[in-house]
Amino acid sequence: MPKESFKVEVNSAIIKWARETAGWSIDEVSKRLKTSKENYQEIESGKKSPTFQQIKILAHLFKRPISTFFLPQPPEEPAISSSFRVLPKSEAEISKELRLAIRKARYYHSIANELMLNLNMDPTPKIEQVKLDDSPLDIAKKERRESGISIEGQYTFKNAYDGFNTFRHFIESKNILVFQFKFPLKDARGFSLMDTPPYVIVINSEDNILARIFTLFHEYAHLLLGIPELYVEDLTTYTEIERWCDSFASEFLIPEEELRKDELFISFLKTKQLTQEIIENLSRKFKVSKKALLTKLRILNLIGYQEYEEQKAKLEMQEIPEKKAFIILPEKRCIQEKGNKFILTVLESKEKGFITTQDMVEFLSIKLNRLDKLERSLSQR
Repeated sequence: MPKESFKVEVNSAIIKWARETAGWSIDEVSKRLKTSKENYQEIESGKKSPTFQQIKILAHLFKRPISTFFLPQPPEEPAISSSFRVLPKSEAEISKELRLAIRKARYYHSIANELMLNLNMDPTPKIEQVKLDDSPLDIAKKERRESGISIEGQYTFKNAYDGFNTFRHFIESKNILVFQFKFPLKDARGFSLMDTPPYVIVINSEDNILARIFTLFHEYAHLLLGIPELYVEDLTTYTEIERWCDSFASEFLIPEEELRKDELFISFLKTKQLTQEIIENLSRKFKVSKKALLTKLRILNLIGYQEYEEQKAKLEMQEIPEKKAFIILPEKRCIQEKGNKFILTVLESKEKGFITTQDMVEFLSIKLNRLDKLERSLSQR
């Protein structure tokens, strides 16, 4: 008899709930279980009991703890649509990876909320709500002044990662959590959550690091407006809200006043010829993606939608995916994914006895023997 093949009694409604919330079809699951569709349907309907080995497989597929399947009832979780004003596609079409990213963001948010309250920290974001009637350019200038990040400092960032981390620290200083998770770029470049404080921004770690910088401020603009949406960068769904967020992000990162001082930009204004040299050099100077630069020019009405799309198509053909074959150390991955704000909140909670060592290790997804290295890495940032 195969190991762990004994039958277990579970509420079949939990299996169905776990499958549907993870975005798996019955056909996909039955193939992974190496059983017939009919046999799996009998398990999900409660006519047959699953084996413990099958529960282990389902837990792995649906990214749920095995213990979840032994609850008396499916846990209450809000629908994905409840966190966003508009979804670019129906909830049923959202990929498994994006579903998982949203679920992880909600999970870490709930942890941070509880820990911050235990520490007598106010989880309310330190931002002033704005309206669509407000000028995104004026708001961007105000936020830029408050950031304390000079344009000269931006020009001298060591690299794009240094720039991203500097901007991320500014946003985290506003009592906002910034996470980076992996999901298909075609689904979204990022999203934000603001059901309850602290607010959350999630960036797609699959994206180019320069593009992530723009997404960071696009999503920050959503928080300022108090309107959460999935950022898909699709002109077919380009709304007034998306225009506002793009205008804010582009002005924050590429101040028009500074742009108009640049000799290459002045040359472009004279000739009306947008060359690859101009795009590449301005992108390098401001430490932003070439698409972000094109967005700035589109917002300034210096290029039309057709030229924007044509130039963007050229860039996509030239783009070489970032090589990610190198191994990221666990402590570096923890910081990249969860950010300083979340990690420091967890560490302080452990130090003050609000959580156990086991809780801390679980919340940070890091082994205890890497904790010293994590703390050293944080101190060097």
